[in-house]
Amino acid sequence: MTKHPPSTAAARLSQLLLLAAFALTAHAATILNFDTDAIGTTTQFTDTVNGLSATFSSPADPGGFEIEPSIFQALTGNVLGDPGTAFANNIPLTITFNQDLSALGAVFATADFGAPSPFTLTAFLGSTQVGTVSATGIVPIGFSFPEGEIAFEGSPFNSVVFSSPAPDFAIDDVAVATAPEPALNAMVGFALICLGAVCTRRKR
Repeated sequence: MTKHPPSTAAARLSQLLLLAAFALTAHAATILNFDTDAIGTTTQFTDTVNGLSATFSSPADPGGFEIEPSIFQALTGNVLGDPGTAFANNIPLTITFNQDLSALGAVFATADFGAPSPFTLTAFLGSTQVGTVSATGIVPIGFSFPEGEIAFEGSPFNSVVFSSPAPDFAIDDVAVATAPEPALNAMVGFALICLGAVCTRRKR
């Protein structure tokens, strides 16, 4: 059986798909871990990694969260926790991004000496809530406070609010995926359709 080399059109479509996949991967993961922030830095402040800027604030009590050295197991290096210099309890933490996101995850710890309190992530696009999720940590052996992971994925969003009935909480390793641009999604879809058509013709 003679094998025919792929047509120029099919080869170009394959290259297009590879470029699109690379572009999607490039949007895949950015991690904010506070390790380059100075101990004692309080909200409000902005960190920028790979062109993604995240502004951490506590509108209910400015200065309520502070960069601190970790005392936890899963949260390492520096963490962002309360109480900060304002010594306030039971306040939410807001993170606002300069780009739309499709997913976000973080590790957290809550200041509970009894039963672990739920930890909640609420996502917004502008002022519109697009979703919410809660998680509860467990106390690692040899440590004092519940720790856990929380993640949200769904409709594009550009800010999140973390909250908990626990008096205080801390977060670390905020990993985000930016939302692919509509034009990129259209390009990938068009390339897949065209590649499917070329493959169908070659089979015939």
